[in-house]
Amino acid sequence: MKKIFIFCIFLVSSYLSAESISISEEDIFLYRHSLKEKKFSEAGDLLGKFQNSKIDQTKLELLETELWIAKGEDLYSKKQYKSAFPYYSDAYARWRTNPIIKERYTELSGKLLHDEELPKQVATLKTVKQTPDKEKDFVYLPSNAEAYFIINSFRIGELEDQTKIIYGIGGSIFTLLLIQVIINLILLIKK
Repeated sequence: MKKIFIFCIFLVSSYLSAESISISEEDIFLYRHSLKEKKFSEAGDLLGKFQNSKIDQTKLELLETELWIAKGEDLYSKKQYKSAFPYYSDAYARWRTNPIIKERYTELSGKLLHDEELPKQVATLKTVKQTPDKEKDFVYLPSNAEAYFIINSFRIGELEDQTKIIYGIGGSIFTLLLIQVIINLILLIKK
């Protein structure tokens, strides 16, 4: 009975320690929302927070790559090709299979790049068009980058679940070994 109680305490403590290591889903949501709203300084601050919280290295690299992609896409849409290329280059070094990165990198590499000046635009009012009820069921993504962010959010969720399980199992094994060592020391002291 005593061993079962100790084992249960060990499992609970290893689960709680695994929870304290990971960052919250809310922080990741805020990070991705900052990227979507093109608030790159806020996203950079959150990324620094993630680095300080000892997040899993692969998850951190994925989030950092998403920042590079968002910055590159923003500059590319403004025809700032020379400024966008370093972001695509860094992202391509980490994630060569991403179609957007691959397309932009191959398009911009090997060319003489320059940043085009943006003309000053007068603010125009846009009329808001009501969408019919049939169209309200669909989600329209204006760019492929947003689709990849949504797909990657599911990947990160799966990675977080897997790391929690791994930390829980590893912590449980470590605690069992520690308990076994303590029991053996107690038995040796009694002799």
